[in-house]
Amino acid sequence: MKAAVLREIGKPLVVEDVPLPQLGPGEVLIQTHTCGICRTDLHIQDGLAYVPSLPHVAGHEPAGVVVEVSPDVTEVRVGQRVVPHLFVHSAECRYTRAGHHAQATHLQGILGVTLPGGFAEFFKAPARNCLLLPDAVPFDFGGLTSCAVVTAVHAYRKSALQANDSAVVLGAGGIGLILIQVLRAAGVRVLALDRTPASLIQATQAGAQQTGLLEQTMPDQVRAFAGPDQDGVDVVFELVGRAESMKTAASFVRRGGQIIVLGEEAEFPAIDTIQIAQRELRIVGSRNGGLQDARDALDWMAQGVIRPVIASRFPLEQINEALQVVRSGQAQGRVIVVI
Repeated sequence: MKAAVLREIGKPLVVEDVPLPQLGPGEVLIQTHTCGICRTDLHIQDGLAYVPSLPHVAGHEPAGVVVEVSPDVTEVRVGQRVVPHLFVHSAECRYTRAGHHAQATHLQGILGVTLPGGFAEFFKAPARNCLLLPDAVPFDFGGLTSCAVVTAVHAYRKSALQANDSAVVLGAGGIGLILIQVLRAAGVRVLALDRTPASLIQATQAGAQQTGLLEQTMPDQVRAFAGPDQDGVDVVFELVGRAESMKTAASFVRRGGQIIVLGEEAEFPAIDTIQIAQRELRIVGSRNGGLQDARDALDWMAQGVIRPVIASRFPLEQINEALQVVRSGQAQGRVIVVI
């Protein structure tokens, strides 16, 4: 089969023939139709955060059709459209029993991150990790369930925001636009901030009631959006992950409010502990999501509540061009590899 292979950190991927995945007990083989690209794919290529064994086939937002199942598999059938939950665990723990599958302590690996993924014509996954893709959801939307969509749903749930609460979405990229849709469906008032006017146009289309350029938006403008007598919004969703953007988030959130951190970069937050303690700020990490988050994400896409924004599509043979579009920061939504 054809696959895009990372053979050396910091180098382009190589599209070449590799062996078809061999199934073990409880596994299924999936013919890939689409696979989204995430900044984590760039981190893998650059050797940041995740360093898989090389050679490695990345791609953690795939969707496809089951073409083979192991003899012991009963929950998934050949011909079904599926998307995977990424976190493969070998046993139950306190986190998986509570539905926090992304925090599993018996983690065998993450599909497309530390295990072979969807930048290939076929990939394998445990049957128990496979979620049925509703007929109303196209493959390119469905594949984003594995990362972009489930991440937005999980972050919204962690916020515990209610109707008429206020939030800033700091970074209106692929995940940010989905998060705006989820928040607006819940009745939350949303101010979206980004560095590019084009992203702000899409944020408005996604439902944001107010937008602004990140470098030009001042705390007093955020307080005015939050409402009378408010010293900031209830929650800031920080999707950039830079030291400076964390400092900005702290200036936008109210006393006792939350900063939910989704952006991941190798930087130290520029927030002093005096501010955290005296203003009683809550800084909460949010990573991917559990199986129930993924099921709900698929349901909400089927209902039209979530409609991911697709920036562009590339064939597998142009994987490096696709990665460069994401790296440039100019993609207005998710970039998809069509296989």
